[in-house]
Amino acid sequence: MFKYKCLQFIIYPIIIFFSFIRILLKKETFYSIKQKLFCIYDFEKINNLNVIIHFASIGELNSIKYITDNLLNQKILLTCTTLSSYNLAKKKYPQYQIVFWTFDFYWNVKKFLQKTKLKKFIWIDSEIWPSWLEGVKKNNIKNILVNGRLSNKSYNNWIKISSFAKLIGKNYDLIFTKSEDDKRKFENLFTKEAYFYGNLKFNLNIKIQSKKRNNICFASIHKLEFTKIIKIIKKLDLSLFDNIFIIPRHIQYSEKLKSILDINIENKVHIHKEFGNTIDLFDQSKVVFMGGSLFNHGGQNPLEALSRGCYLLTRNHISNFQKEYSELDELKLASFIETSLEDAAKKINNLITRDIENSENIVNYFTKNTKEFSKIMDLINKC
Repeated sequence: MFKYKCLQFIIYPIIIFFSFIRILLKKETFYSIKQKLFCIYDFEKINNLNVIIHFASIGELNSIKYITDNLLNQKILLTCTTLSSYNLAKKKYPQYQIVFWTFDFYWNVKKFLQKTKLKKFIWIDSEIWPSWLEGVKKNNIKNILVNGRLSNKSYNNWIKISSFAKLIGKNYDLIFTKSEDDKRKFENLFTKEAYFYGNLKFNLNIKIQSKKRNNICFASIHKLEFTKIIKIIKKLDLSLFDNIFIIPRHIQYSEKLKSILDINIENKVHIHKEFGNTIDLFDQSKVVFMGGSLFNHGGQNPLEALSRGCYLLTRNHISNFQKEYSELDELKLASFIETSLEDAAKKINNLITRDIENSENIVNYFTKNTKEFSKIMDLINKC
C-alpha cells in the first residue's frame, strides 16, 4: 500500500490535467470534478446517511434496485462515476441523495470518511479500489461487493500481483459474484469465500407485447460501429420493415450518425436522441441487435431488451456477456452473426417476418436466475 500511495502523488496532477480536458469535451463538469478529484461536498446533506451504494455507470445503476428495495432500516447515499449514470440516477431515485464518488486518493478517502457516519459500503460490479477498501475497513465500516465480476484480462493482471490482491481481499466482509466463474476467480484471487446467488441485472420487470410490428432496433451502438450498422441497413429489404431504430451508446453522437445516413434509408431509420427512455423502443421491436459487439469492446447487456420479448442478435465480441449470450443461443432466444455483414442482413430479413413466440422461455430464464436473490439480502442485512 505504501508504494500505491506514493504513486498517487505522481499521477494526481496528471489526472487533474486530463479531467479539465474532459470538461472541454463535455464528458465532465466542474461540479463532477470538484467531487471526484477534490472531495468537495455539501456534507451537511449526507453526513447522516449510513449506507453507500456505489455504481460506476448505467449498467451498474440498473443492478441496485433489488438492494434499495430490500435494505432494512438504512439511510442510503448513492455514488456514481459518469455523467450519464448521475443524470439517470437523479431521474430514477429522486428520493435519495446522489453524488459523484471521490477518486481513490487516500487523502480524499480520509476526508470523506471523517465527515460521514457510514456503516456499510456496497460496491457494485467490478470496483476494486485499494485506498477506499483499506480506509473503510480501518473505520469499522463493512465492505460488501455485490455482482462482482472479473474479466479474464483483469483476472490475469491481478494474478501477476497476487500478494497485493490478497492484501486488498482481506478488506471485504462479503463478496457476491455475478456468476459461478466469477466466484471461482474471486476466491482464488482473494483466498476467501465468495457467494453466487444470481446476477442482479436479471431484476427486471418482464413485459412482452403479444403482437409486434416488423421493427428492428440496433441498440447501444458505439461510434466505431456506425459505419458497419449503416452498411447492414443498406443491405436490408426495407420493404419488410415498418421501422428501423438506432440507439447510439452515447447520444452526443446522434447528429454524427444522422449525417452519414444515406438518403435512400433516412426516411425509414429513426435515431434515438433522448438520454434514457429506450425501453419504449424495445417494446416496439421484434428484433434487437446489441452493439459493442462489432469491435473488441466486450458487448452490451442484452437483458433489458430480452425482458420486453425481443429476439437478440450479436456479433462475436461479447466477452463481458459470453455466458448470457451462450445460454440465450441454446434457448433459441438469441443468435450470433459470425459471417459477413451481407449475411447479417439476410438473417435479419428472415427473422423480421417470423412470428417469434418466446414468452415462456423468457419467463423461465429470468425465474431461474432470480430465485436466490433473497439470500443476498439476508446476509447484507445481517452484516
